[in-house]
Amino acid sequence: MTQPRRWILRSYTEQEQALATSLSQQLGLYPAVGRLLVARGITTVTEAEGFLAPSLEALHDPLLMQDMSVALDRLQQAIDRQERILIYGDYDVDGTTAVALLYRYLSAHCLPEDRLTYYIPDRYEEGYGITRQGIDYAHSIGTGLIISVDTGIKAHEEIRYARELGMDFVICDHHTPDPHLPPATAILNPKRLDNTYPFADLSGCGVAFKFMQGLALRRSLPFDTLLPLLELLVLSIAQDRVPILGENRILTYHGLRQLNATPSIGISYLMKQGKIRPGHVDMASIYYELGPRINAAGRMAHGAESVKLLIARDQQVAERQSMILDGYNHLRQDLDQEMTKQALELVRSHPELLEQRILVLYDPDWNKGVMGIVAARLADRLHRPVIILARSGDYLSGSARSYGGYDLYQAVQSCRDSLQSFGGHMYAIGMTLLPEHLDAFRSQLEQYAQTSPSGEVETTPTLQIDTRLEAQEISRSLLRQIESLSPFGMGNERPVFLTEHLRDAGGTRAVGKCDQHLSLRVTDYYQRIRPIHGFALGKASYLPKLIRHEAFALCYELEDNDFYTQTFLQLRVKDLCLESELPERLH
Repeated sequence: MTQPRRWILRSYTEQEQALATSLSQQLGLYPAVGRLLVARGITTVTEAEGFLAPSLEALHDPLLMQDMSVALDRLQQAIDRQERILIYGDYDVDGTTAVALLYRYLSAHCLPEDRLTYYIPDRYEEGYGITRQGIDYAHSIGTGLIISVDTGIKAHEEIRYARELGMDFVICDHHTPDPHLPPATAILNPKRLDNTYPFADLSGCGVAFKFMQGLALRRSLPFDTLLPLLELLVLSIAQDRVPILGENRILTYHGLRQLNATPSIGISYLMKQGKIRPGHVDMASIYYELGPRINAAGRMAHGAESVKLLIARDQQVAERQSMILDGYNHLRQDLDQEMTKQALELVRSHPELLEQRILVLYDPDWNKGVMGIVAARLADRLHRPVIILARSGDYLSGSARSYGGYDLYQAVQSCRDSLQSFGGHMYAIGMTLLPEHLDAFRSQLEQYAQTSPSGEVETTPTLQIDTRLEAQEISRSLLRQIESLSPFGMGNERPVFLTEHLRDAGGTRAVGKCDQHLSLRVTDYYQRIRPIHGFALGKASYLPKLIRHEAFALCYELEDNDFYTQTFLQLRVKDLCLESELPERLH
C-alpha cells in the first residue's frame, strides 16, 4: 500500500498576515492571493504590481555582472577583426537554446555566418563539458575566440590547453563554480563567489542573453532586436527548472508571449509535432512536449540536431529537423520507460537499498542518455534523491536528481575525493568516477546524509500546502486572480489549497478504466454552497465512506475544465483524507 503523504501547511506569522491583508485590500485581491504574494517574498504594493505585470524594463543592467565589460571588449575585438568565433554548448535544452541564442543574434547583427560556428560535444564519445576534442576542432578551423554556454566553469585544464593553442575563452555558465576559477579571458556566472549581479538564478541561456543584452547596449542596437530570443529563454528556464522568480519571471512571462505570438519557424514545426495549437503554449506544453523533443537529440544521438532546428530559417529544414527530434523522442520514451522498470526491479530485489537516504543505483549496461530522466522518476517515486550510474569506458558516468528541495550538490561535493569530476547545482548533477571508488562514494554520501546538520534527507512523502480556503471562497473569480500569478514553475509553483469540512453533494462516482479514480461533487458540510466538481486520481477506495456523507478534507489546485463544451471550475485533487484522519496527516 502507498505510504500516505504528510500534509505540510505553510504557516503565516502575524506580521505576514497583516501584510497579506494590506496587499489584498490595496490591490483589490482575495485574501488568499495576498497570502500567496507574501509567501513569494512580496512586501510592498510596488513589488506586487511588478510581480503581477512583469516588465522588460525591470531587467537588470547586464554590466552589473562581474567580467561583463571584459567579455564585451573581447567579443567586440573579435567582431572588428572578423575572427572566427566558436560557440561551445552543452547538449541539453539549456545548452542548445543558449548556443542558438548566440548564433542567431551574432549572425543577424554582428558577423557573417562564415565567421561563426558552434560545437556540441557527443554525449557518448566525449561526455559532459569542455573536451580536448572540441578544442582541437576549434583550432583546426582557425577559431580565435571560444564562447562556452551552460558549461565551462570547471574546465581548468581544457581552457589552459585552448590558451596554449592561441584561443581565448569567454565562459557563460550558471553552474556552481569552485573557489578557484578557470583561466578564461572572462567568466560570466552569477554564482561566482565575487558575484556583483543582483540575480543569481539565471539559466545558462539566461547568462547568454545577458551577454547579448550587453552587446546590444554596447553597439546601440534597439532592445527590440533581442525580443525574438525570448522564446529560447523560456524553453531553457522551464526545462532547466531554475526558479521562476525575479528576472526569470520577467523573461518567462515575455518568452511565453513571444512563443504564442511569433514563434520561430523551427519551434512552429516542433509545436505541430507536439500537437500544440498556435497561441496555446504554456509551461506544461514546454515541460511535456517541446522540451523533451529538444532534449531527445542529445540523449539519443547528438545535440547539434536540436540547434539546427532552433536556428532554422528554411521551412524544409525546420520541418525535417522537427520530424527528426520527434523520432528521437519516441525512442527516448521507450528507453527511459524500460530503464525505469529495470531500476525499480533492482530496488525491489534488493530492499536494503532503501536504507540509503540518497539512493545510488548502478548497472553497467544502462544508457547514459536517459539517466537523468530515470533518476528524476525514481526520486519522485521513492521520495529521496537518486543517483543513476552506468559504465562509460574506464569510468562510471552518473546523473543525479534531488527530491523535496534537498541540496544534493553539497552532498556530492562532500564526496569529491571519490570522484573524477562533477558539476551542476542543488537539484541536478552529473559526475564521473572510477569503478573501484563506487563503494566509497556510496558510503561517504550516506555518512553525509546521516551526520551533516544540513544533510538530513526527509524520505516521508509530503505535500506542501500554500494556504487554507473556506469552501465558500472557491470561485471562478478567485481562479482568475490565481492565474495572474502565472507562469508557474520552480519557486512559483501552482498554489495548493486545503479545504476542510467537506461532504459529498451527490453524484460522486468512481471513473477510469478500472474505476480507480474519483469524479467528485462536493459541498461544505452544511450544504451552504453550490456543488463543486473535483477529480482525484487513484482515490476510488474512499467512495463508500464519501457517499455515506462522512466529512473529509481536500488538498487541491484550482483549474478550469474545458474538456467539455462548457467550461467549468474544477478542483484538481492532490490528496484526500477523512476528517478523522486529518490530525495524523496535517503538520
